[in-house]
Amino acid sequence: MTVNNLDFYDYKSEMSDELEDMIKDSDITFNGKNRGEMYEELQDLSFDRDLTGNRTGSYWCNELKAERALLGNFDLVQDSLDELGMDSIDIPDLISGEHLDVLVREYLLPKVIDEVLDDHNVAPF
Repeated sequence: MTVNNLDFYDYKSEMSDELEDMIKDSDITFNGKNRGEMYEELQDLSFDRDLTGNRTGSYWCNELKAERALLGNFDLVQDSLDELGMDSIDIPDLISGEHLDVLVREYLLPKVIDEVLDDHNVAPF
């Protein structure tokens, strides 16, 4: 297998799709609510259903799967670390692929929620 043939995990797309599925399986409606209210509802739903893996400490519950998702996504790892004001992953809690995967998911969650709200034409006010 060559590097050119690898399909890297698309965090934003996968998380957006999963959040859309969560919305379908919930009682959330977009009618009559402003963006702030909807954002909070989707954030609560994401945490309740553990879209980030933060509640359990792992989204995948499998180190190898987490590491595969990170492959080709180290820019997101760096962006996540930068967001937290961290220079590196020298912190023992962040050494595992599962913890880094959760970190990336937590970093992307606000962007994913905004994207889903845009897809549902929820006005930005």
